[in-house]
Amino acid sequence: MRFRLLALPTALLLAAGCSWFSPSLELRARVPEVPEHWRRAFPELRFQLACLEAGLPQPAALADLCPGGSAILRLPKRSNWPVLAYPRARGVRLPPAGGLFPLDLNAAGDTLELSWEHGPAAEVFQLLAREGFDLGPLNARRLLEEMRSRSGGDPYCLDLELLAGRLVSGQFRATDLRLRPARDVTLELAPGTWFLESPFRPARALEAGQALLLPAVPLGAHRLFAVELPGGCDLFVGEREVFLLPLAPGD
Repeated sequence: MRFRLLALPTALLLAAGCSWFSPSLELRARVPEVPEHWRRAFPELRFQLACLEAGLPQPAALADLCPGGSAILRLPKRSNWPVLAYPRARGVRLPPAGGLFPLDLNAAGDTLELSWEHGPAAEVFQLLAREGFDLGPLNARRLLEEMRSRSGGDPYCLDLELLAGRLVSGQFRATDLRLRPARDVTLELAPGTWFLESPFRPARALEAGQALLLPAVPLGAHRLFAVELPGGCDLFVGEREVFLLPLAPGD
């Protein structure tokens, strides 16, 4: 069955007190809390909000929000408009939290609640918006439900490039939501509490003489950290080989 498209009701666009005639509105956006092992490993972590403004090719950014913090953004009055929040810690940028306006407004209609669960979809929607794709007709609520049910508990493991391409083609089906190819990885590391960059990945305690088993790691580039140790590692997982290098700060 082909994935149906459905525009959100116009009335939802009048949430947060915007008028009929203004092309944009000011709205508070709140970033999520972080997993407990992130809180211990990254006491310096700050979020950078990123939102495309109408007619601009790159997102406007507002940095230095603590977990759970909020800031005022000006958004174009458009359905399914994405807002991203990129966490930065130890000199690198981590996977984003995100939200879609007006779908992720709180009950009062005055705050866009960003979440880790909606980060991958918001990242895809921002890519499409930057290329001029009309997001309004997309049934974002249904898409998010399908992403949740097909992600295996971690939406960052989905093939987001495939998703973006199928949405642009107009031929998207729910069965196009696929997990990236993955493999189990075993590493010899120093003792510590180790974790990958996804906020959905649990931390794993490693004692002296033990090997670290990371199940179902998607092929490609990752970052690996230990709560107790500074810095981190760049991890590349191929079909046969695995490379582990000291973390190179920067995006």
